[in-house]
Amino acid sequence: MKNNNLSASPPEYLGGTARYLWRRIVPILIEQYDVQKLDRTIVESLCINYQIMRLSYESIKENGTQYLTEGGLIKPNPAVSDIDKASKNLRSACDALGMTPRGRVELLSITVDDEEDDQAEIDDMMKVLGGA
Repeated sequence: MKNNNLSASPPEYLGGTARYLWRRIVPILIEQYDVQKLDRTIVESLCINYQIMRLSYESIKENGTQYLTEGGLIKPNPAVSDIDKASKNLRSACDALGMTPRGRVELLSITVDDEEDDQAEIDDMMKVLGGA
């Protein structure tokens, strides 16, 4: 049987915080959520967006949420918007992987629906075969 688990080693192109997060969460995801190779893109997105969020937060710590232009205008630090986008992407990836209460409920409902469909197919097959 072929191993379909996601590798605990991060892809070479991930660096910094994204690489660190991959090493920390993938073993947990494999153990608790049965994350497979097919989920790699979602896990990559999770790690990359976490790194974006952390780097953006560092920018805000250093420069504040606003800055003064040479012309004397007050402009928002783009890192504020970056954190907002990265946070939304993180929530989406976590939901898709079943790492949030909402995500787990959705995954459980899919399982229940699949089990009901499977039982209906079995019942139909039994009728055709004359067993029910």
